[in-house]
Amino acid sequence: MIFPSHCRLIGVADKYARKDYRPEDIIYFSSEYVLVFEAPDRCDVYEVSSEGEGFLRDRKSMRKIAGAGETLVYGPPMDITNRAHMIKKAAELCKNNINTVVFRGVDRHYNFVHRPDPSVLTQVDVFDIAPPWPAWLVYNIQRQDEAGMYGELLFDFKYHVTDLKNFEDPKRTIIFPCRASGLDGLFLDSLDAEPEGDIRLVGCNTSKLVFEAKYPGKRFEHVNVCPLTNVQPARPFILRCCQSEKLGLKEINGVKGVVVHWGANPREIFEAVRLLSSSLA
Repeated sequence: MIFPSHCRLIGVADKYARKDYRPEDIIYFSSEYVLVFEAPDRCDVYEVSSEGEGFLRDRKSMRKIAGAGETLVYGPPMDITNRAHMIKKAAELCKNNINTVVFRGVDRHYNFVHRPDPSVLTQVDVFDIAPPWPAWLVYNIQRQDEAGMYGELLFDFKYHVTDLKNFEDPKRTIIFPCRASGLDGLFLDSLDAEPEGDIRLVGCNTSKLVFEAKYPGKRFEHVNVCPLTNVQPARPFILRCCQSEKLGLKEINGVKGVVVHWGANPREIFEAVRLLSSSLA
């Protein structure tokens, strides 16, 4: 895979708009690749080297990486700082004879991916619980990822949300931790009377401790839905937990991950993902 690390390494020549274009023209000192557009939607991709001093230098060599028939110029503007997204999009688009995808940034600069290799991406599992919807951890990582805040980390996030609605049961007395979920049942944070019947408490260990403190000796079934208790990760992970002493970097079965607080704000979640990245380096 060839994927320039920055758009400053890429020169662009609109051959179709320049009568006097010459391949041997001098090039900018930082250019390592040149996109030569035959038309707005067709271009050749070259690897170049230069010699001399100063900002503008003589072209020393020029090797075609991909011809116009092998190159797709992607139409919609992209965030060309988001490397993970470009690799995934290029891998999706490289079919038949196409082996290179050229992206134009929202700022009209360019980058490209030649023979994309998605295996360079690190898959990270994100475990969360809902409702309330949206699942807070997933919601924040998705929008930060879409904004390009993790683009250079080359993370490919995989989202796993436990839906508490699956635990609703009109035949039993189901108790959920929080009324904000809007589920069909009772809520531990707003019980006005001691619950009766066949009781199932769906919540984490903290919910269990609160219930036992409030109704000592009361018989109930506890369904522990805490991600930190239940997940058996096979690859790097991030999840949330309400117990402050359990936050930070963790290893489960030898797999590295990070735990954020249940009510972590977007900045804290961003810092946790960066912390995970540093631990995997």
